[in-house]
Amino acid sequence: MRRLACLLLAESALTKDLITPVMLIQIELAIASTRGDRDSLDLLEIDAKRMALTAAEIDAAKRGASFDAITNIAVKFALADYADDAAEITAAKKKLAAFGVAALAPRLHAFVQGLKLPTSI
Repeated sequence: MRRLACLLLAESALTKDLITPVMLIQIELAIASTRGDRDSLDLLEIDAKRMALTAAEIDAAKRGASFDAITNIAVKFALADYADDAAEITAAKKKLAAFGVAALAPRLHAFVQGLKLPTSI
């Protein structure tokens, strides 16, 4: 039992470290691209370049992907969550679990919910 608690604590600390500003900007680029939000994309690309992302990494993010395996799954999860696509959310959660970072899902979900545009004013 104690070992399980230690593993869960270690996973929690790991997931905090895995959600970096670089991962979040890639998620924001993917969602802004999905929305076709050119103004946001322009600003996000500037921020991404300041974070030292290459043009290829920025383009991949805008296509909903990443060259980093965990970030790639996180981007896919975020896009599925943004679109409320239950099947894709489940698939991405399974992949996060396979990498030992299942705890990323609720944190990413909270981030994505903050990015959703209001449906009415």
